[in-house]
Amino acid sequence: MKKIFLTILSFICIITLVACSNSNATKEEKVLKMGFVPLNNSETLIEDVKPIAEALSKKLGIKIEAFTASNYIGVVEGIGSGSVDFGFMPPFAYLLAKQQSSADSLLTAKGKNGEPGYYSYLYVRKDSGISSLADLKNKKVAFVDPTSTSGYIYPAAMLVNEGFSLDNDIVTQFTGGHDKSLQLLINGDVEAIGSYDRILDRYSKDFPTAKSDVVALKESDMIPGITIVASNSMDKETKEKLISAFKEIENDKETMELFEKLFNITGFVEVDEASYKKVEETAKIMNIDLTKVK
Repeated sequence: MKKIFLTILSFICIITLVACSNSNATKEEKVLKMGFVPLNNSETLIEDVKPIAEALSKKLGIKIEAFTASNYIGVVEGIGSGSVDFGFMPPFAYLLAKQQSSADSLLTAKGKNGEPGYYSYLYVRKDSGISSLADLKNKKVAFVDPTSTSGYIYPAAMLVNEGFSLDNDIVTQFTGGHDKSLQLLINGDVEAIGSYDRILDRYSKDFPTAKSDVVALKESDMIPGITIVASNSMDKETKEKLISAFKEIENDKETMELFEKLFNITGFVEVDEASYKKVEETAKIMNIDLTKVK
């Protein structure tokens, strides 16, 4: 009888250990999906950001997987559905996510000069003979994406403020990436592009003649920096842990060098929601209804 009791007890212990092991494994297998809009070549971006995902994983104790959508709306929709837990978005994409799914902003990225923002430019080739916005009439202009803040909303608004009809006064093309827009300009396939302020530095290796062949035609007002946005389905504790992790990563030289190389991000600051009002005003200039963008 004693042997039977010990056998049963041993069996119960084994079941308990297996159950505990499975429970721990489940906890260890928790994954947070980190999304990126195609700020640059989406085909290589997943590999490029792996070290960032690994650094965050170590800080959080939770596995981070990177995801890059084929367009800006893909990440906005992912944040809304909860299939993407948090992501890096330009401010206009964040406003869409906030409007459509009550997404939360966690932090704003600091740019190259340490400011919590950056600028958009209309760029042309130096040999184009174009010296003013008026010279762009009837020209081909490439933009990144209809929801790209620096790659469309702000540079196109500069043209609208100049009196341009985007439908009638220029030939518009969307490229899907800042690098692709720059390539079209360098190749002479378009006369102008809209993009962010550091694009010539960012792609100097990919396009060695960019700095000598391309010039900025017009600068925008400051745009709030890239925003780290969390799904509304993420719990408060995880959001707080993410904010702390990014603050800690500011002291990680290698990871910050990668952030700067890929996205011109030099640090993170608390979000100033008031700074996004200018983005909303610029969207109105473009007759963009945040509730209807899909």
